[in-house]
Amino acid sequence: MVLAAALLFPFQARAQAEPRADALREAIVRTNPELAARRAAVQAAEARARAAGYAGPAFLSGEAEEIPGIDLRDASVRVEVEREFLSRGRREGARAVAAADVRAASASLSSAERRLAALATRALTQAAGWSAIARRLGAEDSLLVSAEAALRARFSVGDARYVDVLRLRTERLRVQSERAEAAAEARAGRVALEALLGPAPAPAQTALLEAALAEAAGRAPTAALPPPPDVDSLLAQSGAIRLAEAEVERARAGRQLLLAEQRPRLAGAVGVQRFPSDGGGSTLGPTLGASVSLPFTARRANATATEAAAADVAAAEAERAATAAAVRAELVAARERYEAARTRLAVYDAALLRGAREEREAALASFRTGDLSLIELLDFERALARAETERLRSVLDAADALADLLAAGSGAGAPDHDETTSRTGGSHDR
Repeated sequence: MVLAAALLFPFQARAQAEPRADALREAIVRTNPELAARRAAVQAAEARARAAGYAGPAFLSGEAEEIPGIDLRDASVRVEVEREFLSRGRREGARAVAAADVRAASASLSSAERRLAALATRALTQAAGWSAIARRLGAEDSLLVSAEAALRARFSVGDARYVDVLRLRTERLRVQSERAEAAAEARAGRVALEALLGPAPAPAQTALLEAALAEAAGRAPTAALPPPPDVDSLLAQSGAIRLAEAEVERARAGRQLLLAEQRPRLAGAVGVQRFPSDGGGSTLGPTLGASVSLPFTARRANATATEAAAADVAAAEAERAATAAAVRAELVAARERYEAARTRLAVYDAALLRGAREEREAALASFRTGDLSLIELLDFERALARAETERLRSVLDAADALADLLAAGSGAGAPDHDETTSRTGGSHDR
């Protein structure tokens, strides 16, 4: 969780604590309905594991022979208690199957926690990043408003053309449209965070969400992003791979249990019998019995079942290999995306951007005095705004890629790369 926070919030010049963001992620882990269901599944699997490996109940049986009419007093009556002995192999096999189920449920819970933590960080980054873009577009609109006032004054005395008024209005419409779209993306990030908290977040959770958003909004983007985590370590933590490994263990345990069940199975019985004696009356005495299964009488069925169990093991191992390959490819692709975002962000010269920002007021003043044309002012502001918003979108791209790295192979609910790319790229190209 700390690694995710450090990597997925690159909106500060140096590493700083993010108590609100961490507290928000912890609240999501506590209250998210999906995680609650996964925890219940783990508890159920653990309960089944505790119940596995025990012998079944004993059987009580009764038998009456040589009944004269319907009078049982002169009949031979036997009552027995029979129980099958559970072999060590069957006991260990049943417990191994149950243990594999526990590991699968635990892996599913861990995978969901990592995925939701990455989604929460992505949503918080989205809300903060697009809010920053909306603020920058708002600043651009404010400059255009000032320029429009100056242009109207010049137009009223015949010192400006009406086509310039139209050009400025059109530019403001474009900026306002993009600002509204950025604000909508920021709201989408907030709604995603609220959904992760549950269907009805408590007032304390809502206040925590507001504090985390304010904390994220107070950070400024940095050109120095941290290096990506190691792919091999993330591969070992992948929930999908851990689930595939649990399925292999379960298939092997199932094969072990099947082989144990195909060995001779022994049952014993003890009881009492009453039978009539020759001189009248009856005699009471104990009975002992034993039974054993004969696996060789079902040789064909046993052979086919063993072959099926071996095929299940082979299929699970093949699935594990395929899952590992797919997750590795996903991790490598996400790493490349992150490296590309780091490269894009490194291109921006922070000092050059800062100097250009300082020239904004001077450019506006020059336009008011007529030393700078409207076209030149618009080109200057458009280029500066584009550089700053593209820099912010590079940070968003990096956060998306890092979220993919941390959530790779975690199952359903992974972010849509194409949708993310369309949001952070082409729709706002100038």
